[in-house]
Amino acid sequence: MAGPLLTAGRDGLLDQAVDLIEHFDSCLRGLYRAQLDLDEHVAYCRSRGLPYDEPVISHLAESAQYARRCIAERRSALVAADDVAGQPLSTAEGVLRWGLATLAYVRDALEWCSASYAQAGAVQFFDLAQQDSPKVNYERYEHAAVERVERQLLDTLGLTPDRHGLSVTSSGVAAYSLVESFLLRDRLRPGDTVLIAPYVYFEAAEQLSALPPHVEIRWAARYETDDLVADVLRHRPRCVFADPLTNTAQQRMIDLGALVERLRAVVTWPITLVVDGTMTSGMLPPGLLAGDDAVEILYYESCSKYMQLGLDSNMAGLVAYPAHLGERFGLLRRNSGSILYRHAADMFPRFQPATYRARMRRIGDGARRIAALLGADPRVQAAGQVCHPSLPDHPDAAVARDLGFAGGCVTFLFHDPDHNTKDGLNAVIDRAIERARLSGAQLTKGASFGFSVPRLSAADAFAEGEPPFLRLYAGDRGAQAGLLAEALAQALHQH
Repeated sequence: MAGPLLTAGRDGLLDQAVDLIEHFDSCLRGLYRAQLDLDEHVAYCRSRGLPYDEPVISHLAESAQYARRCIAERRSALVAADDVAGQPLSTAEGVLRWGLATLAYVRDALEWCSASYAQAGAVQFFDLAQQDSPKVNYERYEHAAVERVERQLLDTLGLTPDRHGLSVTSSGVAAYSLVESFLLRDRLRPGDTVLIAPYVYFEAAEQLSALPPHVEIRWAARYETDDLVADVLRHRPRCVFADPLTNTAQQRMIDLGALVERLRAVVTWPITLVVDGTMTSGMLPPGLLAGDDAVEILYYESCSKYMQLGLDSNMAGLVAYPAHLGERFGLLRRNSGSILYRHAADMFPRFQPATYRARMRRIGDGARRIAALLGADPRVQAAGQVCHPSLPDHPDAAVARDLGFAGGCVTFLFHDPDHNTKDGLNAVIDRAIERARLSGAQLTKGASFGFSVPRLSAADAFAEGEPPFLRLYAGDRGAQAGLLAEALAQALHQH
């Protein structure tokens, strides 16, 4: 008989457990398929007199079976639970990470990076689909594991293969590099201008500042649509870089929908808009990425954050582009070696787009609630400024409201600039973690975001010349929002 978990609906803390059950089921299917592939591999070798090692095959099959049993047990425990708190969820996530790693291990232990597709007396392949293959079996080229991830992420972004292509890469930086490679070879010519919004992620900014001298770099003065369009008309750029949400203390937003609409109305020359959507992963309206003859849109993001459900098992990135550019991006990715390699692709979590977007909404709602609680707390008001685009005093509150998602991070700067130091902020983090421990809330310290458990960091590498700031990533623990806000408020007040 099912416990109350499955009858409570998808609200509150139970949503996270329901999602984990879905991810467990997907991993179980993958492990079962891997066992079948092992059986088919052995049968193929036997039928053709090819050698194989029986103990190794048995070990791999047993590994898959053991993982299936452990995951099934953890799944049953979640289904039957009367109460699911933060720690059981984190334990279950650990089992999921291990299950996906086991799946990748079983699938890839016998595989070759350059598999043979015909042989006599030797085995240099695992996947039978590679036999008699008309394509080159070379891992730097497209392969089945990466194709699965690409189809999944295309669906997650709400894009269709008739209008868009998508290439997964080995990291978010690799995704940017693939975009840059395309621009330098296929779009930018001597004398062209690249216009950059007032902020793009620091690594992209460093790369853009080092473009060849025949490409002129201009920085926009403001984030507002009218000002960006005015800069476009003034500088007549061939490419524009604009991110929907900045990774800064101010967390400024750009109204990409309004920007694209205005550009289509006023631009009379070819223009390419490049968008890094990492901070709003999967939450931009699909129509916004459509592009047309007037405005070509290239979208990229790091998939090491939200897109891997915060499991943080390996690096990944993606680039989405108009469908007719698929062959070109495939060639550039192959020649640069920036592809997501097979083992990382096999470890990439399987999920449905609706499940992913529901998780992102929970994370955004959690950040909004924490920001509101902190912003209204007199202790926090006395200490400094809380920032989240959903707060009514944020300059881009209307943009955040229209988008319906304002990111999962809440930032803070002390009124006294002398307190905005790495050491001072780390002291606040240590106090907040101790307060969270006493209250029973989950909280970690470290860089990055996208995890299920909230995380605090003293961020200082995202904008040159800007002071360090405190960043609380809200995580997917909505029921603990009040506890987290109180822990941080006490730490700030004590500091």
